[in-house]
Amino acid sequence: MLPNDWIHTTFEKHTDLLNGFAFKSVNYSSDECDIRLLRGDNIEPGSLRWRGVKRWPANELEKLNKFQLAEHDFVIAMDRTWITSGLKVAEVKQSDLPCLLVQRVSRIRALPTLNQSLLRQYFSGHRFEQYVKSVQTESAVPHISPSQIKEFSFLLPPLPEQRKIAEILSTWDKAISTTERLIDNSKQQKQALMQQLLTGKKRLLDGSGKPFEAEWERVNAGNIFSSRSDKNHNSDLPILAITQDKGAIPRDLIDYKVSVTNASIAGYKVVEQGDFIISLRSFQGGIEYSKYKGICSPAYVILHPNIEITDAFYKYYLKSHSFIQTMKSRLEGIRDGKIISYKYFSEIKLPMPSLIEQKKIAAVLTNADKKIQILEQQLADLKQEKKALMQQLLTGKRRVKV
Repeated sequence: MLPNDWIHTTFEKHTDLLNGFAFKSVNYSSDECDIRLLRGDNIEPGSLRWRGVKRWPANELEKLNKFQLAEHDFVIAMDRTWITSGLKVAEVKQSDLPCLLVQRVSRIRALPTLNQSLLRQYFSGHRFEQYVKSVQTESAVPHISPSQIKEFSFLLPPLPEQRKIAEILSTWDKAISTTERLIDNSKQQKQALMQQLLTGKKRLLDGSGKPFEAEWERVNAGNIFSSRSDKNHNSDLPILAITQDKGAIPRDLIDYKVSVTNASIAGYKVVEQGDFIISLRSFQGGIEYSKYKGICSPAYVILHPNIEITDAFYKYYLKSHSFIQTMKSRLEGIRDGKIISYKYFSEIKLPMPSLIEQKKIAAVLTNADKKIQILEQQLADLKQEKKALMQQLLTGKRRVKV
């Protein structure tokens, strides 16, 4: 039931929407002193990015005053508005200025009847995202129109209650933002640790409390890993998807839509727990690890340790920046898009510290991963709690004291 003092309305009545200007690409400037142009490519869900930015001569800024953006403006990409990571909607910050609004991007400001901070909450809400997905025109380039944005309907409380709701939800936004920064910092620290520990630049303490001193051997990868092409299996084994973020994982555990026939499965290779897998993406993301037993496409190269190693040490090393760069330089002649053969991989030099040092390094990096996982779970919980709170506050089911 709608609260007595709330109204059911649309964005058209409470926002000022402006479409960008059609800047001619032939007049783009490469001078860093000129003004940045905000295009759809510069908008990510929740933030602006300025990689590959285009610029416009600064001496023409006065003529384009109408298209200058201001702090706290909201911008939305009209093409490919929804992508898998969310809506391409962001708030303009002081650090983004000055910049000019380009065609196929819309600027939205709240009118006096709508609190600007509350507008942020409507844009970040589940309802608006679902609305955009439902009206986005399916074509070669999915898009929405300004009129469709204006037609978005929502419940609007009186201004004093708007301000209070915005204040409460902004507290959650700050907690979410803080947690995201902690995750970013933790990931950077882990990368720095990997760079030091996996190259031997930083040595840990051995069992006696002294740093490890023995020089690391560097041996051909073929001395550590052998290749296996076992196709002797039955249909009970799960089909594995080879991913860059989770390694080898049963397809049932992720949204994997590629179907296979029983005939093709017969030719799949067996993957044992603890195997490593070379994929087409190994040039960019390193070599994957499997903690599952299953089967995978015969296109992959399956690596099995043929000596005693600490799996986790090589799991980190074969995904490290150092290894990927070494592999790229070693395999420079291989055509992009071709699977790295076992022969080429086997000739790459890999470090082989003592088992005890491998275990110590793996333990430090595993702990770093656990800290990141805890923070990521906290972030997911905060987002879910905020979503539930928004559902109550923005519908009037839960009222605030003004």
